[in-house]
Amino acid sequence: MNEPILEMKHLTMGFGGLELFSDINISVKKGEVLGIIGTNGSGKTTLFNIICGIYRALSGSVLYKGMNISGVAPHKISKMGIGRCFQMVAPFESMTPLENIKVARANAGRSGKGVKLSFDEILSLTHLDAVKDITTNNLSLPDKKNVEIARALACNPEIILFDEPTSALDPEMVGEVLELMKELAREGMTMVVVTHEMGFAKEVANRVMFLDEKGIKEEGTPEEIFGSPKSPRLQNFLKRVTA
Repeated sequence: MNEPILEMKHLTMGFGGLELFSDINISVKKGEVLGIIGTNGSGKTTLFNIICGIYRALSGSVLYKGMNISGVAPHKISKMGIGRCFQMVAPFESMTPLENIKVARANAGRSGKGVKLSFDEILSLTHLDAVKDITTNNLSLPDKKNVEIARALACNPEIILFDEPTSALDPEMVGEVLELMKELAREGMTMVVVTHEMGFAKEVANRVMFLDEKGIKEEGTPEEIFGSPKSPRLQNFLKRVTA
């Protein structure tokens, strides 16, 4: 039986007395690609910050492979096997892609049971082999995004959280990053992806959740979410983002 690798149980979060979301329940199985879509300000990035230990939820718990990791320090959560690619690209600009992934692996300090790839395999998978010795600040934005993904892979993760991986990219550049993520999905990487790219969610995600108005308003297969949305809020959201 494929047990969940990551679970969020009854999570409630707010700031300054204002509730952001309540009673969030999510379960992710190994090898699954979960897409999370939703309006701005609905708490998608905050949810990732809770998983990674940056924030502590007001109530509820986060379980990783059955262990409660609520309140565990972010660097310890990373060593456990949860990788993350942030919305804002932040590789070491003065280093080459190869140096970036070497530093990431050294800092992770994790032998890991997750994806164990050599540096050459990571560079090839992320299409950075041709630019591996070029200083990162001289790379294109899609290549910098790929360096961020390569750094996550270097930590031998069992699951990767992607926060808007195509943000700030020109439309013609989006395809390059999405193709890499499709390749990771084909390799069996477990991923949770916050995205505004409905095409990616349709093509790659096994399951899609719509986060809005303080909670998960609808979830299902891509065919169900995009082909026959039930809630008026989701119907209106899809009309806006696909217009």
